[in-house]
Amino acid sequence: MPVRHRCVPQALLLVLLVVLAGCRSGVDGGQAAAPTTTAAPSTPAPVPAAVISVDPPLGSTGVDPVTPLRVLAGHGTLSAVTVTAADGTPLPGTLDAAAGTWTAAADLGYGTTYAVQATATDAAGRTSTTSGTVGTVTPRTLTMPTVFPNADNPVVGVGQPISITFDEDVTDRAAVERRLSVVTTPHVDGSWSWLSDRTVHYRPAAYWPAHTHVVVDADLYGVDVGDGIHGQASKHVEFDTGPKKVGVVDATEHVLRLYVDDQLVQTMPTSLGKPSSPTPSGTYVVMQQSRHYTMDSSTYGVPIDAPAGYRTDVEYASRLSNSGIFVHAAPWSVGQQGYRNVSHGCLNVSTADAGWFYANFGRGDVVEVSNAGPLLTATDGFGDWNVGWDEWVAGSALHPGV
Repeated sequence: MPVRHRCVPQALLLVLLVVLAGCRSGVDGGQAAAPTTTAAPSTPAPVPAAVISVDPPLGSTGVDPVTPLRVLAGHGTLSAVTVTAADGTPLPGTLDAAAGTWTAAADLGYGTTYAVQATATDAAGRTSTTSGTVGTVTPRTLTMPTVFPNADNPVVGVGQPISITFDEDVTDRAAVERRLSVVTTPHVDGSWSWLSDRTVHYRPAAYWPAHTHVVVDADLYGVDVGDGIHGQASKHVEFDTGPKKVGVVDATEHVLRLYVDDQLVQTMPTSLGKPSSPTPSGTYVVMQQSRHYTMDSSTYGVPIDAPAGYRTDVEYASRLSNSGIFVHAAPWSVGQQGYRNVSHGCLNVSTADAGWFYANFGRGDVVEVSNAGPLLTATDGFGDWNVGWDEWVAGSALHPGV
């Protein structure tokens, strides 16, 4: 008989295999294997498109002509910029090293509309474009500043104020004054003061030091000076003061004493204005000189044929005021010079003395007159020194008390 009890049933074999597998798993670690996962692929960040902006913004009108027009690229670089005036004239400009900003290299001018076209490229190579216009202001009229001293007068005396005059009224004095600069070597403090709506002067509290270098900048092009009037041009002027030259005369002594760097160098007998036409007292500045000059009473309102009228040719005339005060040769009054005042207001001296003054004193040098007539006004020639310092500073549009 076959021995059947030694054969293991197939079902039992399967059970044993499962049990053994479970035991073997417990021996390998006693824990179930962790499930495995697969990371999802990352999505690259989108490349931002280039953005173009214009300063002043496109569509702007009434723009200041000195505003620097700029084209800027964000998230990219500028590949093309064209700015043209209405007549097709291109506006020059420069692109920075990073190709991110284009800046106009010239002023925009008055009353002009510019067409702006620009293209920028982003990091992905895509292009963006923009176009539009920018318009500048059209003034009602322009005013031209005139600065004195100027290039024709590189050296002046220590009494010479800086004068800026306009051919139109300035109603926004502060706007003008903010654009005026005076730099001196050595440093000298000073102040602007307005004498009228068309005239502003600058001076220190006392005379300039001898041999001072002065640099004046009137950066007035494009400035709105008020009432729709704009500056026509900017001016740059440099000049030097020479030695300190001052003439001093007391109307009761009839002697003109002349000093150079505070040393007396010459004395001159003189005759000043007679009682009916006294010489104004005060500080004068030599304005201009003429080798020959015609003295004419009609220039200050007295007809030539009037009892006090005259028309006389003189030599070596050095003008001290707009109202007609001169140092000049008066050979007809030599007998009164040093003794009596007989002139119409001028400082009469001999021909020889007038020639010496003409040759040795000049623009910006000083003549101080005392014990004569009423005080010379600030607006009569360069009568600036006849105004006290506090009052002078108060004439500035930027003075804190104004």
